[in-house]
Amino acid sequence: MQQSTEQASIDEFIARILSTTQDWIQIVPELNALTQQQLLSFTSDSLDPLTILDPSLQSLAYLYFITARCFNSTKEEALRYFQLLSRFVQVFDVEQVVLSPTCFRLVGSACLHLAQLVQQPLLPLEVLLSAIQRYSGSPLILTSLHSTFVKACILAKMYTYPLQLLDYDIEIIDTTKNDLDIQSVLEYYFYGSMVYIANKNFVRALDFLSIVISAPTQKLLSAIQIAAYKKYVLVCLIGEGQMRPLPKYTASTVEKVCKSQAVVYLQLADAFKDTNIRMFQDIASRSSSIFENDKHIGLIKQCFQSLLRKKIKELTKVYITVGLNEMAKKIENVSPKELELILIEMINQKQISASISITEQLTKMVHFNDEEEEEEKQSKLEESILNLSTINSRISYMDKLEGLNRDFQTKYMTLSSTGPGGISEHFVDEEMELPVDEEAKSSFAV
Repeated sequence: MQQSTEQASIDEFIARILSTTQDWIQIVPELNALTQQQLLSFTSDSLDPLTILDPSLQSLAYLYFITARCFNSTKEEALRYFQLLSRFVQVFDVEQVVLSPTCFRLVGSACLHLAQLVQQPLLPLEVLLSAIQRYSGSPLILTSLHSTFVKACILAKMYTYPLQLLDYDIEIIDTTKNDLDIQSVLEYYFYGSMVYIANKNFVRALDFLSIVISAPTQKLLSAIQIAAYKKYVLVCLIGEGQMRPLPKYTASTVEKVCKSQAVVYLQLADAFKDTNIRMFQDIASRSSSIFENDKHIGLIKQCFQSLLRKKIKELTKVYITVGLNEMAKKIENVSPKELELILIEMINQKQISASISITEQLTKMVHFNDEEEEEEKQSKLEESILNLSTINSRISYMDKLEGLNRDFQTKYMTLSSTGPGGISEHFVDEEMELPVDEEAKSSFAV
């Protein structure tokens, strides 16, 4: 009897949808009132509403039914529902769908769910990108699907694919048209930093991590901010060879708590600053369980390589000519063969001006060139001018971010202290295994 009543209700609702040509805003409350069972039900004629509704004409209603069915899909049904969802993304009416940003956000998690069912991580990438582009209409607008898309790219190990989105600086965060909370914003920038690290664009990675760390808080500091700070320390050492100051608008309490939760990371930074290779290795070895738990072993190894290069650059100021074996002893914990490979790479990358020769006694010697060629000086001058231009652009970008940060303060400060929709106590899904890393999931009181 109850099933017949539900079918009659769906029949009536579908009939109203088909007769509606405008005033879609009035349908939203009815769609929100539909139960999960109703969204999964068929009509009295045993017809699937997805076969009755046109995704381009009745986009709003179709969105509710297709997302409900995707989440209820079995492995055998997953590809069929994915094809329907993909078709919907290609043709949906933006003016209708924008009336329910909360339901549109489900498109992202529905795509990930279906991809997981069939174990095809590449499956959702193109669909999610298309959904973002059609819904936003501009690469400068942050949508509720941005973080899901970048996360999907990481899961699929497609680290260059999301750059077409990430390389645009976000300028508009509209919470009236996008179901955004501060957690989803922070996840977008955190996942984005991981993509840039994978692409060895450390400057951009640090910019993204700075946004995460400096986000407004009231009583709790999100675990994602702690995770971002740990990564920030390591990326600073790898990319810049020293700690970069956090943005000036970062709350002092935020920086204080981050430092208290990243003590061993800061110890590594101190060893790096002093070019103390032995101390660096001792800390890395002694705290290996921490770095392994944080999934940062790969970054620690990159830090060590940067430290070796730092030591080599310091030796260029001491020696004009030195034997390769003797140089390896000065650096410690590196074999002559490993050192030679590092030197060749640094020479090719123009990090140092040097050459390697072999004496009659078959001893390899390293010669550091004290005087630069005129052409090289000119090249460095041009590079410096370009760097100044880049710095000016970054200052302009960070000014924008400071404005966005003030916007966060007014929009999200209340949410961050009232629970749902605010800064979450947990970071990333429990089942998510990121190829680059996955962070701890606890909160720390400020």
